[in-house]
Amino acid sequence: MIRTVDAKAVDSAKALPDRSILVFSKIPIAPSHGGNRQRIRTLLGELRRDHAVTFALIPSRQRRDCDAQGHRDFFGPGRYRPLTRGIVAETMFNAAALARRVRTKVFGDRRSTDVDYLFDRSIRAQCQRLIAALRPDIVLVEYVHFSKIFEWVPDDTLKVLDTHDSFVAEFTPAAERKGLARADTILAIQDREAALFDTLLAGAASTRVATVSHIVAPCAPIDLSRCDGASFIGSNFIANNQSLARLIDDVMPLVLARRPAFKLHVIGSVGDAIPDYPFVVKHGRVDRIADALVQAPVLANYITAGTGIKIKLLDAMNMGVPCVSTVLGAEGVERGFAAGVQITDDRQDFADALVALADDAARREVMGRAGIAAIARWNARQRAALAEAFALPGRPVVEERAAIPDGVAA
Repeated sequence: MIRTVDAKAVDSAKALPDRSILVFSKIPIAPSHGGNRQRIRTLLGELRRDHAVTFALIPSRQRRDCDAQGHRDFFGPGRYRPLTRGIVAETMFNAAALARRVRTKVFGDRRSTDVDYLFDRSIRAQCQRLIAALRPDIVLVEYVHFSKIFEWVPDDTLKVLDTHDSFVAEFTPAAERKGLARADTILAIQDREAALFDTLLAGAASTRVATVSHIVAPCAPIDLSRCDGASFIGSNFIANNQSLARLIDDVMPLVLARRPAFKLHVIGSVGDAIPDYPFVVKHGRVDRIADALVQAPVLANYITAGTGIKIKLLDAMNMGVPCVSTVLGAEGVERGFAAGVQITDDRQDFADALVALADDAARREVMGRAGIAAIARWNARQRAALAEAFALPGRPVVEERAAIPDGVAA
C-alpha cells in the first residue's frame, strides 16, 4: 500500500516511459463545473503530458451536460470515444433506474449488495472491442460502480480504479470489496479512505492502495483588494445543499449581527437549492469561478456533510483566496498543507473569522500568499504519488527526491 510518498520533483512523472492509457468514465470532463469533473480532468491532464490517453465516455444522465468538442480538443483526434446505448437498452436501463427509485421510496435507502447495479451490461461488447483494438498498457476506471470493466481487461494490463470516495453508505462491505478487488491499483483521494479500503481488502494481497489526491490546475491569483463578504462554492447535490443550509442558519445570523451589509456569494448550482435571502448573492453556474470570487474573496467552506477531498478548498487556496473551513471541510489536507486556512467547528468562531477577513485586506493577502505556497508543495506530492501509482511492474519510477518543507510530514 502507498500512503504518502516522499516529495519528488514536480516533473517526476516524466521518468515513466510513454504508454497508452484507456479511461472509462461516466463523468464528462467538459464542462468541468463539478468537483468530480475537475478531479478527472486534472488527473488526466497530468497523465497525457507523457502518455497517450483515450477517453471512453459511458452513457449516463451526465451526458446531458457534455461538451463533445471540448473533449476532442482536450484529448486530441480519435481519443474521445463516447459509447452508445440502443433504444431498447436505453428503455430497459431507465426502467431499472425507475424501479430502484421506487424501492428506495417504499423501503428506504438501503445499502446495495450489488456493486454493479449501475453498470449497463448492454455496453459490454463496446468495452471489449475498444480494449481489444487499443491494447492499452493501462485501463483506468472512474468509480467502483464500473469496475466490472476490469473483468474484460487482459492480465498483463495494469488495472487502476479511481475511487473518488468510499461508498460505505451505498454498498455493503462485501459488495464494495468485490469491486475494489478487481483492480491492481486503487486511487484513494485521502488517507482516511485509503485506510478503509485497506481494511475492506484484507487478504487481497494483489491489490495495492495509493493515496493520490486532487492535483490543482494552475491559475492566476485573485485580486483581494475589495471584499463585501464571503463565498460558498458548490454544485447542487445533497451534501452541498445541507452544508449551505447550515451555513445560512447557523453562521450568517452571527455575521449579520456584526456586519448587516455582509453578503454571502453563492457560486454554482447549489444556489438553486435555497430560497432567496436579502444577504445572498446567487451567481449560479459560472464559466470562471475567479470572476465571481473576486467580489468576496473569502471562502466560507462550512462543510457539514459529504466525503472525499473538498476540491473547492484547494482551488481557492491556489487562487490566493483565504479560507475559513470546518474540520470536515479540510479533511484530507494535512496541517502542513493547510496554510491560508483557518479551521474551526465553532459557529461563533467561524462567523468571527469571516468578518475579520472581510474587514482586513492585509490579512487576506498574508493568508492568500500562504495558501498559494502550500498548494505548490501539495501538487508536488500528489504528482509524485501519481507517478508511483502508475508505475508498471518492471518499470520503476526514477527517484528524484527534493527537500521536504519544514513542518510537512513525509
